[in-house]
Amino acid sequence: MANTFSSTLEQRIADCGNPICLGMDPVLKLIPAKGDSAEEKIYRFYSDILEECVRRNVFPAVVKPNSAYYECVSVEALTVLKKLIHDYRQEKIPVVLDAKRGDIGKSSAAYANAAFQVYGADAVTVSPWMGADSVGPFLNHELQCGVYALLRTSNKGAADFQDLPVVEKDRAFYAVAEKLIEWDNGHLGAVVGATNLQEMENITRFFAERNHEIPFLIPGVSIPGVPGGQGGDAVSVLNAIRQGGGKRNFHVLNSSSGLNYAWQASNEPDRYASLCVDALERLADSLH
Repeated sequence: MANTFSSTLEQRIADCGNPICLGMDPVLKLIPAKGDSAEEKIYRFYSDILEECVRRNVFPAVVKPNSAYYECVSVEALTVLKKLIHDYRQEKIPVVLDAKRGDIGKSSAAYANAAFQVYGADAVTVSPWMGADSVGPFLNHELQCGVYALLRTSNKGAADFQDLPVVEKDRAFYAVAEKLIEWDNGHLGAVVGATNLQEMENITRFFAERNHEIPFLIPGVSIPGVPGGQGGDAVSVLNAIRQGGGKRNFHVLNSSSGLNYAWQASNEPDRYASLCVDALERLADSLH
């Protein structure tokens, strides 16, 4: 099998035994970790979670830090982000940098260098709405990293543009899906929200019927008892993919708040690391 992002992801999921993506979105008021600064608290919080994963040999398939949550803290927090990416990759955990980039060609090339060379991420999220010359610098980067293009998102405002009717293409996001097939070189995936199961099934079928499945990054998976989730159910999402004819096991299901702040379910902030990994393990077990 060719050494593409898609095949590497499929092997990673098989090796670790689950398709869970741990979102890493720091919200300071919810971080119980001790530290002399916001940056130190963030670093300790995610370092403790990683240490607990290693201690128990329970790992997510991938992790996904959203750069906005670090940018809004301070410039120094971006150095924390870079350190965390390095630390998680040292444990062989692939890192998706959720930055939703996209610009004219030369600017996209600079963004790609930032994601893959400066931060050292294995993949990045991008907006495809400026077209091929905007996505191309990410997709054809010399380091051959992964690229997740926004296809069908789960936010309320998604309907403003993604649902617009397009002649002979149903809705606009299906026109994007056709382009993703055209652009795919083995390193391209799509962001598809977890909250509309019928659409998940239909989108899967769209790719399966064209014999060109691509990996989905699926945000919106919730953990019972933890506030802040979008309400997506992991088991139901995987069932929808199977119903749509999906055969390849390279889709990852993201939970951010539900895993990060699992301590809220039992109100035990001192156990934030162990409770995060407990929730991760339960979520993984529920899929078998």
